[in-house]
Amino acid sequence: MVCLAEHHQNGPERYLAKIIQDLRRSGLIRSVRGASGGYVLSEPPSKISLLDIWEGLEGTLCPVDCLDSPAVCDMWAECPTRGVWDTMREAMAEVLKSENLGGLAHRHEAKLGKHD
Repeated sequence: MVCLAEHHQNGPERYLAKIIQDLRRSGLIRSVRGASGGYVLSEPPSKISLLDIWEGLEGTLCPVDCLDSPAVCDMWAECPTRGVWDTMREAMAEVLKSENLGGLAHRHEAKLGKHD
């Protein structure tokens, strides 16, 4: 995703091959046909949060299965740690929502010595 954000065009398909299907299914990227075809972001990098990417590749942000599926745990109702896991999930989601792909790509380019 950073590669696509930096180049605003085609990314290295071999590198993306393993995740391309999930990224397309989630609507984060789209394919472009033609001689210079490949994959591009569906939105400007600044509009794609890191949470969008996480959820597109991994599903819900959930440190333990029981937060999304209480039935998997017999102790769900009286679990002493459930609140901690839920607080952690909310904090992680806020961090990932507050960052976007454009900012990440910009920081990466700065580290590589590239400037706009």
